[in-house]
Amino acid sequence: MQNRLLLFIFIVSSSGLVAAQSCNYKTQIRYMDGSVGCIQDLPFSNNADSKGEKLIDAVNSSHDYILAISKTANCKAMAVEKIQFMNGHNQRKLKSVYEQSALDKCMNLGCDCELVISEGVVVVEKNRLMGISSPQMLIATSISRVEDKKLPPVNTKEIMAASTPIIQSTAYTNASEKFVQTDSDKFLALRKELEGEIRASIQKELSLNQAQPPQVSKPEKLIFANRRALVIGNDGYKKIPALLNAKEDARVVAENLSLLGYKVALKLDLSEKQFKSELRSFKEQVDVGDEIAIFYAGHGVQIGSTNFLLPVDIAGDSEEQVKDEAISLQRLLDDMSDKRAKFTLAMIDACRDNPFKGSGRSIAGSRGLAPTTAATGQMIVFSAGTGQQALDKLGPSDQSKNGLFTRIFVKEMQKSGVTVDRVVRNVRSEVVALAKSVGHEQVPAIYDQVVGEFYFRK
Repeated sequence: MQNRLLLFIFIVSSSGLVAAQSCNYKTQIRYMDGSVGCIQDLPFSNNADSKGEKLIDAVNSSHDYILAISKTANCKAMAVEKIQFMNGHNQRKLKSVYEQSALDKCMNLGCDCELVISEGVVVVEKNRLMGISSPQMLIATSISRVEDKKLPPVNTKEIMAASTPIIQSTAYTNASEKFVQTDSDKFLALRKELEGEIRASIQKELSLNQAQPPQVSKPEKLIFANRRALVIGNDGYKKIPALLNAKEDARVVAENLSLLGYKVALKLDLSEKQFKSELRSFKEQVDVGDEIAIFYAGHGVQIGSTNFLLPVDIAGDSEEQVKDEAISLQRLLDDMSDKRAKFTLAMIDACRDNPFKGSGRSIAGSRGLAPTTAATGQMIVFSAGTGQQALDKLGPSDQSKNGLFTRIFVKEMQKSGVTVDRVVRNVRSEVVALAKSVGHEQVPAIYDQVVGEFYFRK
């Protein structure tokens, strides 16, 4: 009898072991009710792109991952952060960074998203997760970094022992296919630069601690770097549809930036020649270490993977002409990188209807701007996601002179003690909520590669 009992226990244990091995620890998920499942069980786990890559494949190479997915069935998007740790870096200190990155990438696809899995733990109700089912999705892959600004303070020994972690992310959407790829060589160079800065900072801190006796800490007095802003509003287009709010948006942004200590260059209704001249002039004024704000309201188009801002005298008889006469957004960003600005915030409110639509010219097939990539020290904010239209009004009774994105931004940027990255995400949340209240989908896109913490008002 005893032998039979032992045999029975062995059989049960063995069968349980086999069941556990059907789902490896990388793809195992734990629900809020304590039960355990596999990511393979999720209805959307087998949705694949044209190359056949599935969600299960995306996370199978990673010890941990963060999954964000759209909240509503009418807008389908998904983003997975695949986390690769190096030298045993403390995962808890980075968790919020990974979660925010997954949310940003999902919402940059134009949907209002939420976190559903974090470090293998399902953070929504099981029925909710099992009820998510979506059609075939397309996949775009990119590499992004966790920058030092995101990390809680750590001691110098921990910094010296740990290397900067890298996040591999995969974003899915059933919208038109967009691939955002980043040159890995740039990140390798950035890594060396950041590691050098960290070591230099640590050495300086140690030297100061040895040279000076301990002192009672005093409240830090904020000293701003040289702040400059270029603000452009184009309404009066001559050969394509004119706009109503762009100049007024530019004026109110310029006024608020001035109150925050920026030296503002406000330019309205710029022709091609004036636009290019103002860019050259502004670039000449920027010095190493400056904090820069760029705001543009007006027409913008996407040609291929490049975003162009349109001067008021643009004709646009062909795509080649637009490329010659319009202003590449990347040029503005590259100019600031060339001048080694410490921080650049670019706010682009150009997500309106395609101004060439209905003209018989095959230019810029859809409204909105293409996904972009920020360089180190830059944050780019689009007023709406790919294919979405930015609202000027919330309805016929809306008497505001400013578009939805701008009016919220100028309100949020005046709040004290809130970092810029938090400001723009607060703006995104409020824009999404207000747009939904009138049955419209508008999800501002955020591309953030800022190192350090910056404030409009501290």
